[in-house]
Amino acid sequence: MSFSASLIKKFRSDIDGDYRCLDTRPLVLVGLMGSGKSALGKRLSVALSLPFIDSDILVEEEAGISIAEIFELAGEARFREMERRVILNVLEQGSCVLSTGGGAFCNPETRAAIKENARSIWIDSTPETLLSRIGNPASRPLLTTGDPLEILTRLRQERAAAYSEADLCIRTGKQSHRTAMRKLLGTLSEAGHIERLLPHPAR
Repeated sequence: MSFSASLIKKFRSDIDGDYRCLDTRPLVLVGLMGSGKSALGKRLSVALSLPFIDSDILVEEEAGISIAEIFELAGEARFREMERRVILNVLEQGSCVLSTGGGAFCNPETRAAIKENARSIWIDSTPETLLSRIGNPASRPLLTTGDPLEILTRLRQERAAAYSEADLCIRTGKQSHRTAMRKLLGTLSEAGHIERLLPHPAR
């Protein structure tokens, strides 16, 4: 996914310096819907000058219909298979920032492939924060079967064990994108996956 000059400028305003990636493997963001995977992933890709890929968008492009329509017409199992296939394809392409759907990392085969071929970061938030970011729950098929907050709370409990297998984890709240990015970049730096570039000394 490419960004316009105005978007790149906007994303750079949330990045506290220049960085480079020290690992040739993809950086994969996992976590529940609304956790900020796409928002932070786009900014991370700009910070590291890497391609940004959203697995949900790839699935929709392949199917020619929206994810909600895939759920309605073919069911969740079919969607998960399509999701797994596109993620495996991305993992073979090398360095990038990949934002995955909320349930992707919970699929044992998908999770194993990510753990073997990439570095994964769990972006975690409280159910209340997730719901406030999602906006219209009707756009999320898994939230249309009951009370959205109760569903998010249950999903977080059910998926926590799988998410905890990610290489790294950061907790985001209601802070700004800049604050969340500082936390994400700091966590990746401490783990040795990226490094901050020092400015050239004045001549």
